[in-house]
Amino acid sequence: MIRLQEIQKALSHVVGWQQDYNPQNQIDSDLCESESGLTFQGAHPLCTLANIRAIMPDDYLYNYPDWVNNVTYPVGAKVRNAGIVWMANAANTGSEPALNNPDWAQFNMVSDFVRQLTINGINTAVQQFIQEKQLQQETRNLLERRTFFDGAARLAATIDPTGKIVGFEIVPVRAMGVTTKIERIGLQMTGATGRVRLYLFHSSQIAPMRTIDLEFTNSNGGFQWFNLAEPLYLPYIPGAAGDGNDAGGAWFLCYNQNELPAGMRALNVSKDWSVEPCQTCLGGSIESWRQMTKYLQVSPFGIRAPLDFEEYPEMFDIAQIGYTNTMNYGMNAEISVGCDITDFIISQRSIFATVIQKQVAANVLRTVAMNPDVRVNRNQVNVTRDELLYELDGAPQGRPTGLGYELKQAYKALEFDTRGLDRICLKCNNHGVKYRTV
Repeated sequence: MIRLQEIQKALSHVVGWQQDYNPQNQIDSDLCESESGLTFQGAHPLCTLANIRAIMPDDYLYNYPDWVNNVTYPVGAKVRNAGIVWMANAANTGSEPALNNPDWAQFNMVSDFVRQLTINGINTAVQQFIQEKQLQQETRNLLERRTFFDGAARLAATIDPTGKIVGFEIVPVRAMGVTTKIERIGLQMTGATGRVRLYLFHSSQIAPMRTIDLEFTNSNGGFQWFNLAEPLYLPYIPGAAGDGNDAGGAWFLCYNQNELPAGMRALNVSKDWSVEPCQTCLGGSIESWRQMTKYLQVSPFGIRAPLDFEEYPEMFDIAQIGYTNTMNYGMNAEISVGCDITDFIISQRSIFATVIQKQVAANVLRTVAMNPDVRVNRNQVNVTRDELLYELDGAPQGRPTGLGYELKQAYKALEFDTRGLDRICLKCNNHGVKYRTV
């Protein structure tokens, strides 16, 4: 469970490319930023911008559409005109790309190709790191697809709106990387149909983290489940200010009773959230409750809604909320709990520098070696495919050498550096001392 796009963005400048000395061949300056001081060229002498240019696909120019006079192009759009690829600096219609036209700038195709190679290398490094942790059982899924409760409310158990913000306070376990994911939300309402707007707040932020509109259509009082196009992620946030009780703060999934469609009433499930379920009353619910409470605490709450909340939704005063342990306000949720070490990778990105450097360089060398025109590009590469593969993989027999071996060693060092950093995620999987007889 990782948020790969966030990781890509955060790790994109950990290692950079050394700029070409020839001004005509220079790549975008942001690709040359390096937080660690390492460059990709430093991983191997054959990892050069000249060799990357030599293996660019011949049809790279034609991957972009021709410029059309009556088409409106947004900022960032790329088109081909007069044998050159251009990128829109401003939204425009009928403005022909040219060097003296401020609406357009010449697009650096080599930079685009280099950027893709860099992103692919970062992705490979992160996925390899995650896979190693999973194989070592240091990070894993902790809880799969559990609902807050089973069953439904009686049709007579209606809740009259009293002008409050109501819902669930969700406090994750205090462990780095443990994240609750909500993929489905259930509503049980009666009396009317229509839009029910849910808010997701975190105690450290004033504005809502997410706003979700659910179109409730079940008029017979049964539960209606909604699959979320984008799941809700509720991680533990180390050092987050807010409630004063938990260093990671608290999440609030709630709605404003004043915003419910006219005549709509929530149906309440008879359940006391503050105590362990009754074994004889609810059967297997007790085991589900015990597993869930290892990783999160769920508490129903209510607080008077400000008059302007619908127009200006803001985080409420936690000290003023009232906990209503026997209410669910017509809401249920299906959750999974897993180890999401996205924030760890981002905050500790400096220790990934060597792995990223060597992984991107290894990808470049293998791409050069597998290029069908590698012999045509001898002026740039000056080695055969077999020689390139030797530089990458070393000799089949004998002492391990090559960039590939150096990359394996870098992964081992990274695995050791990140072992045992947390009791749940990134824990130390120590199997003890092993003995053998000779």
